[in-house]
Amino acid sequence: MSLVAVVKTVATLFSLSSSSVSDCAAGKSVFQINSQGFGPEPPVAGQNVTLWIDYTVPDGVTVNGGQAKYSFTYNGIPFPASTEDLCTQITCPQVPGTYNITSTSEWPSGLSGKIVSKIQWYDESGNELLCSQTTEKTLLLRGGNKDEL
Repeated sequence: MSLVAVVKTVATLFSLSSSSVSDCAAGKSVFQINSQGFGPEPPVAGQNVTLWIDYTVPDGVTVNGGQAKYSFTYNGIPFPASTEDLCTQITCPQVPGTYNITSTSEWPSGLSGKIVSKIQWYDESGNELLCSQTTEKTLLLRGGNKDEL
């Protein structure tokens, strides 16, 4: 195999990606998710990644408080969820209109497998406002220092 073929093969391996961002409420939450995404794709260990969600608060709905629940699993193993005051995570009150939120963090290194993270927002009465789930499948390549997602 020529050097050019090897470089093309390695480049293809590093560019393979298996990720998804979905509305885990299947459109049944109070807020409507218009679009959402995760980038860069694929993420690079030690560099920032950003999740963004564009959503609409429908007419007649005002949210003055609630809870934000964050959970994740790694290779099917659940980690303890954290719950925060919703208004420390987003601006309250949430009144009818369109909003765009982003969250940026450093992508960890040394992971290999499936990572599923979930964001769930609830109002003060416990009604689900929004649910977003991100799934990343990660493969740590042997002999390399780069994660493939």
